[in-house]
Amino acid sequence: MKKLKDTVSAAGHSSEVWIGLYSHIDWKWSDGFNQSGAEYRRWQSTDPNYVAANELCVVQLQYGTWYDNECHEQSPFVCYRGTLEDSDFVPVNTAKNWTEAQSHCREHYTDLATVRNNADRDKIRNIIYRLGPAWIGLYRDPQIYWSDGSNYSFSSWYQGDHPLGSMKVVCGVADLEKGGNWTLFSCEERKPFVCYSVPTAVKTLVKVRVELQDSSVDLNDPAVKEQILKEFQERLKEKGLSGVTLKWKEKADGKVFHKEEKGSDKKKKTEL
Repeated sequence: MKKLKDTVSAAGHSSEVWIGLYSHIDWKWSDGFNQSGAEYRRWQSTDPNYVAANELCVVQLQYGTWYDNECHEQSPFVCYRGTLEDSDFVPVNTAKNWTEAQSHCREHYTDLATVRNNADRDKIRNIIYRLGPAWIGLYRDPQIYWSDGSNYSFSSWYQGDHPLGSMKVVCGVADLEKGGNWTLFSCEERKPFVCYSVPTAVKTLVKVRVELQDSSVDLNDPAVKEQILKEFQERLKEKGLSGVTLKWKEKADGKVFHKEEKGSDKKKKTEL
């Protein structure tokens, strides 16, 4: 992050720059429902706003609108029993996090509530009016990725709103006005961007002469060659050289080691 901020500042930018971060926005129902009505949404005007990049579960307010919330928050919830075609919504006035609520519904009823239309929403609104905000079955997985396929582990998210609207894919910027912290935007916006490159590896050819104490040892045996490389690698580490890749260079005959005659001494030579 420090290198990124220093590089961007040195280039004369002081606002938002694209980095290789992106996320899929894929809302799903707890019971796996994906037929007609699965795309029904009743977000309140500012949601989903993915505050602090950590809101992945959905609550219905007693007024009927929805907002995304952190899944570890404790809230009452609504289950359904029976089938979706003939369902009966059941309010549970016990505060649990979303995962605990899901487990409770699956154990005692069918699942967390799936809301397919205005009629379903109104039924839930009527039964939670005195209950307050309650979990329903809508959620999503984080699905955050780096462009080069690196694992997503370190993060530096802006702790405010990240408005998602109805976007299916959002892309990340480092915002220099927010200390370089990351925010999400439509990938179609036009902004300056930051690339990275990997330094070209330096290749060095090293000739090695080996004097055998046991003439029965075949240095071209794959196991012997591998063991020698391991020993070289360990010695390099002891000298403080890391990130070095060693491999044998074969001659035209496919062999690495060849005898070298020097006077009365018989030695063997190879190239590394």
